[in-house]
Amino acid sequence: MSFSVLLVGFFLLLHLPPLRRWPSLCTPARRAAVAAGLFFIGAGAMHFVMPARYDAMIPPQLPWPRLWTLLSGALEVAGGVGLLFPRTRKHAALGLAALLLAILPANIHEAVANQASHVLPFPDWYFWLRIPFQLVYVAWVMWAGGLWPARTRAGDPVTG
Repeated sequence: MSFSVLLVGFFLLLHLPPLRRWPSLCTPARRAAVAAGLFFIGAGAMHFVMPARYDAMIPPQLPWPRLWTLLSGALEVAGGVGLLFPRTRKHAALGLAALLLAILPANIHEAVANQASHVLPFPDWYFWLRIPFQLVYVAWVMWAGGLWPARTRAGDPVTG
């Protein structure tokens, strides 16, 4: 949830008149892709900066929690970089959507087990609220990647 504030903040910042005149930011879908790219680069980097916090969220059934932490961080960074470029945007969006769905069971596990709350500075309810936001992130990257096209009033797809 706190990450969603960053995502929306990036998106709104990219709506500033000088920025939205750039060709790479001229449509809402393009601004959404760049905002999500910056968001996922930052979120993925946090896996390397504070890996113990993410290790605590890995279900105990999976061996080598640090491996999963670093792998998911690297995939988030790669997906974020991919969203920044129109040529790789669709593939990055597909990869990030798959990653978000793949880590959804870990988020559900964390909410049920409540084991990471001792290393993460969030109340217990936060972990339950993260679950529906995971689906919002999937929808966002699908839209930003041009895989879930929004329609204009005329019914034409909006391209990223």
